[in-house]
Amino acid sequence: MRDTRSPRRVSREFPIVSSSGPSAPSPRPESRETASPFRMEGRVLVVDDTEAKRYFIVKTLRRAGMEVLEAASGQEALTAAALKPDVVVLDVRLPDMSGFEVCRRLKEDPSTSALAILYVSSMLRDEELEARLFEDGADGYIPQPLEPRHLVAQTWALVRMRRAEQARHREREESQAEQARLQRELERSQARARRLTESGVVGTFYWDLDGSVLDANDTFLEMVGYTREELERGLLDWRKMTPPEWREQDQRNVRAVLEHGVSGLMEKQYLRKNGTRVDVIRGAAAFESEPHRGVGVVVDISARREAERRLALLMAELESKERLLHAVLQQMPTGIFITEASTGRTLLTNERMATLLGTAPRLNLGEMRMHLMEYPDGRPCSREELPLLRAMREGRDVMEELVVRREDGSTRFSWTCASPVRDARGEIVAGVLTMEDITERKATQESLRLSEERLRLAMDSAALGVWSYDPARDELEWDARTRELFGLAPGAPVDLGVWLERVHPDDRERMEAMVRRGFADADGGVGDFEYRAMGGEGVLRWLSGRGRVHMGTDRKVRHMGTVLDITERKLAEQHAEALLATTATFSHALTPQQVADALVAHGLKSLDACSGSVTMVVDETLVVLGAVGYPETALREFRTVPLARRIPITEVVRTGHAVWTESSEVLERDWPDMARWVRDSQSRSRSWGSLPLMSEGRVMGVLGLSFPTPRRFGAREKAHLESLCRLGAKALERARLYDDARHRSEQEQQFLGVVSHDLRNPLQAISLGARTLQRMERPTPEALFRMTGRIANSADTMGRMISDLLDFTRGRLGGGIPLERTHNDLVRLCREVIDEFSVTHPSSDIRLEGDALCEGWWDGPRLRQVLSNLLSNALRHARPGSEVVVRVHGLDGEVLLTVSNEGEPIPAELLPVLFEPFRRGISKFRPAGSLGLGLFIVHQVVTAHGGRMEVGSAEGVTSFTARMPRGA
Repeated sequence: MRDTRSPRRVSREFPIVSSSGPSAPSPRPESRETASPFRMEGRVLVVDDTEAKRYFIVKTLRRAGMEVLEAASGQEALTAAALKPDVVVLDVRLPDMSGFEVCRRLKEDPSTSALAILYVSSMLRDEELEARLFEDGADGYIPQPLEPRHLVAQTWALVRMRRAEQARHREREESQAEQARLQRELERSQARARRLTESGVVGTFYWDLDGSVLDANDTFLEMVGYTREELERGLLDWRKMTPPEWREQDQRNVRAVLEHGVSGLMEKQYLRKNGTRVDVIRGAAAFESEPHRGVGVVVDISARREAERRLALLMAELESKERLLHAVLQQMPTGIFITEASTGRTLLTNERMATLLGTAPRLNLGEMRMHLMEYPDGRPCSREELPLLRAMREGRDVMEELVVRREDGSTRFSWTCASPVRDARGEIVAGVLTMEDITERKATQESLRLSEERLRLAMDSAALGVWSYDPARDELEWDARTRELFGLAPGAPVDLGVWLERVHPDDRERMEAMVRRGFADADGGVGDFEYRAMGGEGVLRWLSGRGRVHMGTDRKVRHMGTVLDITERKLAEQHAEALLATTATFSHALTPQQVADALVAHGLKSLDACSGSVTMVVDETLVVLGAVGYPETALREFRTVPLARRIPITEVVRTGHAVWTESSEVLERDWPDMARWVRDSQSRSRSWGSLPLMSEGRVMGVLGLSFPTPRRFGAREKAHLESLCRLGAKALERARLYDDARHRSEQEQQFLGVVSHDLRNPLQAISLGARTLQRMERPTPEALFRMTGRIANSADTMGRMISDLLDFTRGRLGGGIPLERTHNDLVRLCREVIDEFSVTHPSSDIRLEGDALCEGWWDGPRLRQVLSNLLSNALRHARPGSEVVVRVHGLDGEVLLTVSNEGEPIPAELLPVLFEPFRRGISKFRPAGSLGLGLFIVHQVVTAHGGRMEVGSAEGVTSFTARMPRGA
């Protein structure tokens, strides 16, 4: 039987109607009758030209909770497929084309090929429908006769399958996007850090169940902090790299691999070589031929973990902001009412709304009493005309004045504004209504309108010029402020011609046409406009005018308006454009000199300065980096300025604040030294400004500008120059970092050359010794002992060099030298090292002075290395015949180890960089087998113990002192 209820749209976006004639059914509404307890969500398109059967299917599916679209023909079905249903229940016999043809077209269209299709027919046998499934690509058929449970179950199964496929597709896209992001991040990191060959984002390694890592790519090695040499030596064990809390999960994955050949992706952590942990996603698969071996895939998800942490912080902040919003809404003088579009349920309101209505708002929009609202002219406001409902229905803002008649009989006027709220897809999900009580304003609006306008003009007269024009008599009147802006004397006649003469020639034609139109009421009044005008003594000003038409009680029309001087605002806009140009220039400046030149040039241009300079702080002096406009003779005295000298630029460095000198008199009074230099250099400067270039709270330099006339610097000019200096300081810091990076790169290139050169000699000795032994048929024991000794010595030399190189790599690139602390006696360690030196250096004279209690928790072998390097350095530079003294002194909580030798003192300029790599001290020679890393390794080991190194070199004695805490 045909449903006789009023039809409603199944979908808001796309109503489907039949094209077969007037008897074709319109889309049926979603049923609101009794539903099953379990709601099956999904969108189903039912295509059947038989109205009774289509009604039965639609009714059955809607009762199950599904959203149903209807179509009575094949063409309607193809059109409705654009609404992306999850399942299509398709009758194979349709009036315009067969259901098989509809299925074929849907499957051929890429946008609908994934739709699940169920055949249904009362004319064909189930065997015939089953045979067509494979032909047409349909997903199933509904056997006859139609059973509601069978229909719902099969449809719901396809909906779930469709939703699962969509979810898997989204997950796959998200996974691919994340993997692509990780790939890009890794490529950028490797390109910046090492400029090595590009590597994949995913780490791979080949494993054995005994824990061995047989092979791995560079990405995996980088994740765990090992080198390929260590991999080839068999030092990687994936069991040992697994933290204890992850080992049980590893055992479950091993069992899964043994049973199924693969293990699913799992999140876990690996222990890096330096002891830190890395979060990864790992998957593994065994080889079919060797089930105890296989391949693992690892993805570093440390960045994702950090993103999750930040997301949690953002969510907490969002909750806090929501609470703050609720508190603000309660304090607002305007009534707020927010309702849900689909249900009309009240989401949020405030106390002001209840006060305005005289009662608390209803929980549902449908329960509100409509007779409480009416228009100002007395017409009632029906439910359909409510601003909130209109805004949600029409999808636009609605603003109008309404009268609220409260239950106590009182009446309030309100200005009502309603707006729809849309979600990310553009659908209206809520509505917002604001009601402002304008009762008092309405009561006095009419009587105070004219006096309020006059009062506002009178109050603004101190800063605004006021004018009026009588079109009937063609008379123009200006107040004193307007005459001052245009440079017109009091009492002087004024008319439109006088005004146009003072308008800038480039704006004159435009302004004349605009004013003529306004006076003729062509635009409803004069309106707003900006233009340039020439004031007294040729002063150029930017002016902003505003005019309106006023009709008096006598029905006479007058034009009234104001004029505002906006010169400073226009100058600020020009300064902003200059800052943008400066920023672009700074972005292309790579060296401090280029930045300084750009900074001076833009500083001069922005404020019409005659000369300027940029000086940088170097130790206790200021050094000129760039200067423009000063004669060379004048720069000689200020090329390098001690900070102790009292002049404006040194005062800026001391205080961190700008110094403004607005006239020569102020300069003579406050800065006599600077005033003498101005007189002697015959400078034409008459006012000056010095501003700090700040970086991370410290003054790194000063921008100095000189001006040819006395000048009072305004707040906008100062703010502009301060912004310029902030940009310049950042650019100088970037240029400095660029220079440091370039210098470091050059050092590393030199270091590679040194390593190649220093390793070549022992390597040649080993090669020569080995070939000599090969040529000897029967070498004597003495010759064999001599040659093998040379080979061993060369190998030891290479070993020491490689050991130093590894320590350098750990100290500079690997996060510090690792330590294994044990309880040690520093005096005993020193005695053992000195005994070894007495064997290797029999002619040396080393004396040990130590306290009895110098015990602590240190890495013994590393401290031996520290003392060995310090002794080698002392013996190398000691005066011949002098002794080297080793002193060990115990204090509360720390121990001092000092190595002293007599000899030539270390130059003062080398002391700040003595512990940096590639520094070879003060000696003009270097012993074979040294890479110049000894003192660098000493500093790294002592720093790793929580101590520090001190150097003293005076009166022919050089001392290196290591201060180390005793440890726990």
